[in-house]
This record gives sequence, structure tokens and C-alpha cells, in this order.
Amino acid sequence: MGIGLSFLCLPVLAGGHLAGGSIVLGLLVAREAMVGVVMGFVVACMFRAAEAAGQFADVLRGASMAEALFPTSQGRSSPLGALMLLLAAVVFFEIGGLAHVTSALVRSYEAIPLSVPERFLGSPRVMAMVAIAASAKLIESAIGLCAPAVVALLLADLLLGIVGRAVPQIPLYFVGMPLKALLGVGAVLLGLASVDVALQSGFRGSFELLAAAFRLRP
Repeated sequence: MGIGLSFLCLPVLAGGHLAGGSIVLGLLVAREAMVGVVMGFVVACMFRAAEAAGQFADVLRGASMAEALFPTSQGRSSPLGALMLLLAAVVFFEIGGLAHVTSALVRSYEAIPLSVPERFLGSPRVMAMVAIAASAKLIESAIGLCAPAVVALLLADLLLGIVGRAVPQIPLYFVGMPLKALLGVGAVLLGLASVDVALQSGFRGSFELLAAAFRLRP
């Protein structure tokens, strides 16, 4: 995929001619690496936010011990974390995310030409601000995506507390754990439609953030 994206950018790069010594070329390579890392980070933030929301919901419903190896990342993820991450991938392709990323990559070379080292001298500051904004968006999106499950589980804890005060003989720990586990899954499944809309909005916000970084309209 990376090679394919590079070929798509060739028409933009064909007219440029790199000039300068090894120091200038080294700075250009560092700048391009910085821009690429920030672009990848911004696009990945919504995927990480969706996974974090699912993992947080699993922690609250007491299923954090059910973590398993997730094949796409070779890391560990909880059941709802894997579900939310796969849903984010579906939404990303549903809204044409790959085309948006390709467009942003091409526009990055238009805004920051390789042949003009002096162009976009403020790029480190701008890229840092974009990364900070994307980090804030990641945290905000993760909390928002898991909010329905958090509210449902909080209400369940309050209800179990009231029942425990009224009927102390009931073993709330053994009764509450399976109930909360089912309630957490039910809250997430019932809210999938709103999660889909929220993910679409989040991805579009990420694309707009990239466009603003290169001072071009999406």
C-alpha cells in the first residue's frame, strides 16, 4: 500500500529537483519523516480511540481478564476493544478513508515541496500542534464512544448497591458480575448506530485536521 501511495504522488514530485549538500538533504529527510509520522498518527487516533473505548467498557463490566491476542496488531485486546476496532476499520472504508488519506498525502507534497527546503519553515511547530490536537481528540473520542456503556454500568452499580442495602443476604458479587457483563455488551450493541455516526464524524475531523495542517481545504 505504501508503494502504491508513492506512485500516486509521482506526478506531483516529477517536476522537482533536489539540490544542496548532505546537510540539506538530511534535513529534508527528517522533515518528510516528521510529516509522515504525524499524518499516520492523526489517522490512527480514531482507531486507537475506538479500541480504548471498548477496553474501558470491558474493564468496567469486569471482563478485562478476557484479553486475547488480536491478529491484526499482534497485541492484546479485550473482546469489546477488538469489536470496536473492527467497527472503526469498517467505518473508515465506508466513508472512503483511503481516498482521503491519499489526497492528504498528495496535498502534503503540494504544501511542502521537496525541491524547496525553505518552504514551510514553520512545519515542526505546525506538526507539533497537529499531534497535540489529535491526542486531545483521541482522549475525547474514547470517552465519548464508551459513554453509553459507562452510564449503564454506573446505574447498574447504584441499583445493586440499593438492592444490597435492602437485602443483605444476596451475594451481590456473584450475582452482579454476570449481570454487569451482559449489560455492558448490551449497551455497546444497542449503541452501535450512534457509535457508527460518531466514528464517521471523528474520521472526518481527522481528515479536516490534516487539511488544516497543510493549509488546504479538504
